[in-house]
Amino acid sequence: MKKILDSRLNILVIVIIGIFTAFTLKLIQYQIIDGEEYYSKSNSSTRINQTVTAARGDIVDINGVPLAGSQVVFDVTINKAYMPSDKLNERILDTAKILLAQGEKLNDILPMEAEYPYSFIDEKKAELTRLREDVAGVAIYASEQDVMAKLVARYKLENIPQEYQRLVAGIRYTMEREGYSASYPFDIAKDVSIHTATIIKELSSELTGIEITESGKRYYADGTVLPHILGTVGPIYAEEYRQLKSQGYGLNDILGKSGLERAYESYLKGKDGVVQIEKNMYGEVTDLEIVQRPQPGNNVKLTINVELQKRSNEILKSQVEMLQSRQAGWGKECTGAAMVVLSVKDGSVLAVSNYPSYDLNLYNSNYEEYFADADTPLFNRSVQGLYRPGSVFKVNVAIAALQAGIIDENFTYTCRGYYDYYTVEQWGGPLPSCASGVAHGTINVKQAIKVSCNCFFYDLGRRLGIDVVNESAHNMGLGVLTGLEVTEARGRLSNPEFTESLGGRWQAGNVIQASIGQLDTVITAVQLATYANTVANKGVRYATHIVNSIESYDGSQVIYKAPVTVLSQTPNTNNAFDIAEKGMIMASEEGSAKMYLDELPYTIASKTGTAQVPGNLYNATMMAYGPVDNPEIAIAIIAEKGGNGYNLALGVKDVFNAYYEIKSQDPNAFG
Repeated sequence: MKKILDSRLNILVIVIIGIFTAFTLKLIQYQIIDGEEYYSKSNSSTRINQTVTAARGDIVDINGVPLAGSQVVFDVTINKAYMPSDKLNERILDTAKILLAQGEKLNDILPMEAEYPYSFIDEKKAELTRLREDVAGVAIYASEQDVMAKLVARYKLENIPQEYQRLVAGIRYTMEREGYSASYPFDIAKDVSIHTATIIKELSSELTGIEITESGKRYYADGTVLPHILGTVGPIYAEEYRQLKSQGYGLNDILGKSGLERAYESYLKGKDGVVQIEKNMYGEVTDLEIVQRPQPGNNVKLTINVELQKRSNEILKSQVEMLQSRQAGWGKECTGAAMVVLSVKDGSVLAVSNYPSYDLNLYNSNYEEYFADADTPLFNRSVQGLYRPGSVFKVNVAIAALQAGIIDENFTYTCRGYYDYYTVEQWGGPLPSCASGVAHGTINVKQAIKVSCNCFFYDLGRRLGIDVVNESAHNMGLGVLTGLEVTEARGRLSNPEFTESLGGRWQAGNVIQASIGQLDTVITAVQLATYANTVANKGVRYATHIVNSIESYDGSQVIYKAPVTVLSQTPNTNNAFDIAEKGMIMASEEGSAKMYLDELPYTIASKTGTAQVPGNLYNATMMAYGPVDNPEIAIAIIAEKGGNGYNLALGVKDVFNAYYEIKSQDPNAFG
């Protein structure tokens, strides 16, 4: 019996020794053989690259005065690099409550009403379709309750009180749409007040993963100065992101949407930087390193002089108000107007105005109001509005006829108040009349321009033919793109192809109507200014441009300098331009515009137009340039339902006065 006990004891001792030996060997392996490997694992880290958005470049006037710049604002940001994964919904809810209590707007694009019972926002149809199909994964006819149930399950919101589930779901949905990740933090609220930012910072220990960050918000020193040309910026939409992702854009980036902001996006954007965040295996941040510093965007310098631009806006507004105030006569129905001022020397834009207009600083907050306004303040009349030119077109016809040699300075035509080349039988009805049936008698081309004799130009148009008339008009800058850097309407000249495309038949009457700027001819205000500029330059048509140069953010380098470009050059054959100019001078000094232009201390060449539009109303048009001895500026004004073109001579006079007043104070004011 004793032998058996001794034997069992020996076995037990051997087993215990074996166990201790095994543990010892394992410890040796852990601490000595594989010690470095396990030590490395215990201190393993994860590196996350986050984008640092570069400041957007400024848009400035010819003297460097900022028109559009970037203002530093505070954003409330959810940063995944610091956010405990199991606390995301809780952090969102706590932060959202604070933000709402402070009156801040949440970044929530979920197309469902915020209050129960939830209903879809039908106006957001595209987002609603995406929500149902791509995110919620339900049928197109799914109810609000179906979609909400899917979102609760998708984002694990079961533990969120029901009254807050829509709130958190909206934030989570927007985060997903904007590509929230460790590399791309999400702004739950942008441009919050300093007070709100302070509250969030004070609660930073309780709101881990929620940060106050700084970003650049587009800011306009005066949002009313040049809104239609500067254009707008906005967030990137999903359909845009598919194309822009390869260009380095993130879903939460800002993009130029219209105007110069869009046209020069690649220069204004800048190059984003990268910051590298290092976290250990416990999720603790152990290091922060700037891998690549952001490079601010470049500045776009315009040819605009901000003081003349402001004065031009005021002048155009006063011009329209003067027309609207009339108790009787044409012009009181005026609804809007456009004006463009160019430098005769190189075709650069000195001012471009629209009335009515809007404030870029209020664009987002007042968009619905602007959009619903019957007078369409958002419409860029100067560049995209298409209008019949009326009698201003006659200068082109006169120049074409003089160049062709079918008339000279001494040629005369007898106006009897109606165009009698055709008989009543040939015409098929009452003969075309001169304006108001006035008989101008025997006149030459200069006098015809002064009194704007329809019959004189009916006859020239008939003799020239529509092809010659239109070729000359194109060379003047009418019905063609001017070269302006923002999107402009091309316009149209009357022609057989267009008439026939509408089911009509081109005939003699079309030619003579086109020759006085009627029929199907429509042009823009910037084309009318380019036309005036071309006449002032005796046939040299410069590319109309509003960008002077592009400079580095600190002004140390000129990246691009706009060239002076000649788009076409019409020879001054038979002194055609000089003779036409004499007629335009007579129109200013002896014609209907005399009451305003005769007050100026220098000579102005001008031509007015009265273009018929539906409703038995007339658009007023006018072009002018001067001083004739050494032309400096060319002006075009178009007033919708403004009546007689000579009504606009007051605006022309005021622009010349403003231009020379500014120049007298600073000879280099215009570059």
